[in-house]
Amino acid sequence: MSVPATGRPAVVFAAAPLAATARLKSRLAQLEHPFVLAADGGARTALAFGLRPDVVIGDLDSIDPATLRELERTSVPFETYPPDKDATDGQLAVERALAAQPSELLLLGFLGGPRLDQALANVLVLRRVEIPAVLLDESNECILLRPGAEHAWRPEPREVNSLIPFEGRVEGVRTRGLRWALAGDRLEPGDTRGVSNETVADEAGVAIERGLLLVTRHFPA
Repeated sequence: MSVPATGRPAVVFAAAPLAATARLKSRLAQLEHPFVLAADGGARTALAFGLRPDVVIGDLDSIDPATLRELERTSVPFETYPPDKDATDGQLAVERALAAQPSELLLLGFLGGPRLDQALANVLVLRRVEIPAVLLDESNECILLRPGAEHAWRPEPREVNSLIPFEGRVEGVRTRGLRWALAGDRLEPGDTRGVSNETVADEAGVAIERGLLLVTRHFPA
């Protein structure tokens, strides 16, 4: 019997190239009974991580024949859309995941690839997500921070952190555990002041009073 999707963590795989690294495998292994969705060709990546999608969503223009046969063999359901539509397959998959009311959302295969427009649009999709959500690839993580709660994490060696205004001015930015600290500062859109910070403690954190802030972590090879 299938486990209801409501209240479970959700993982959405999009079609950008993504290697099944040890870091990403470890992150996914921490999830208990995740609800797994694939946006079109992202199904291939899900299978590479050893995860069978609970549903595949999209116009099926980027899924390869071998993956399609495997999904059909294991009776994975499809929710298909026409090629001419008003949203990307990735956005449709995110909206499908949110409809299940998950506890958190992990988005993989949304960054990288040859198309800058797709990557930028996928970052902007975070604006539609009110629950804890993170974009991940082999060497980066990205979350959208809203006022009212601190985002805290335990740094990895040599990681690089950036704070980027997402939608207009961000006010009351406070950090801890970062080399270049902010204490109620303001970050303006288009200003690179928050780019390329470093962690100097066992735990780091950032909080804001107003605005929306992208918080990124880069893990050098």
